[in-house]
Amino acid sequence: MVVRERKTETRLAVELCGIPLRTPLIPASGTLTKEALGEVEGVYGAMLPKTTTPAPRAGNPPPRVAETYAGMVNSIGLQNPGVERFLEGLDAFDIGLPLFVSAAGDTLEEFGALCERLGADERISAIELNLSCPNVECGGLTFCAGPASVEEVVAVCRRATGKPIFAKLTFEGVVENARAAESAGADALTIMNTIPALTIDAHRREALVRGGLSGPAIKPVALRAVYDVCGAVEVPVIGSGGVTSGIDVAEFMLAGATAVQIGTASFVRDPKEILSELASYLDKVGLDTADLMGALSS
Repeated sequence: MVVRERKTETRLAVELCGIPLRTPLIPASGTLTKEALGEVEGVYGAMLPKTTTPAPRAGNPPPRVAETYAGMVNSIGLQNPGVERFLEGLDAFDIGLPLFVSAAGDTLEEFGALCERLGADERISAIELNLSCPNVECGGLTFCAGPASVEEVVAVCRRATGKPIFAKLTFEGVVENARAAESAGADALTIMNTIPALTIDAHRREALVRGGLSGPAIKPVALRAVYDVCGAVEVPVIGSGGVTSGIDVAEFMLAGATAVQIGTASFVRDPKEILSELASYLDKVGLDTADLMGALSS
């Protein structure tokens, strides 16, 4: 039994920007609370807490979440206590895994200062730049507007820290933005964020939640984005969007992803089941996760 467990661990392991992950699964930022850490032991290859910003944010007014037929629309608005309070509580997520931190700002200066602050913390292995949050109306810059903005932000963050930088992008203009992030020094790309969406209450004749759509509905879009980006850049890609099963994880890796984030699915499924399904798939096809990456048949 011990031999099989070791074999399974080896089969699931991947390496991301020189960081060894014992599984390719990463919680999408904002979907795993510290209270739930004990329930996901052995599932993830790295930790990724909720996005932090330079100053505290109250987030958007309710309603913030609405179910859809194949997912949900959320408009949390990056609610968080600010980077200093965030770092004070970061030890709760230090469970012996690489610790990635999601960062967002409203200006170039905020992004640079935030990355410098986070990069100085020895507990943090890498920084994911949230450049594509549809739940927030950005101030000085619209970071997902185009390659020039993406390149500018990533370049500032690259100068601010020597830690690996992941740029999280949205679907709009994803290939051009991915190339811009890579040229500016991003070490990896997270593809993709939620899709701008709206829910309406027809009976009350009013808009409910205007935010980002996540869940199974966006999976084919996310797969296309990952596939296209992997064919356009040389840096690793982290797949994200609509993953609900181990087969979904395999599909993202076949499209070229090195690792895969689990988000909305973690609210309705035990992530351990997703990992178990991935392991069963690998056993069936006789492959390791490393063999899956970009291995689509022509």
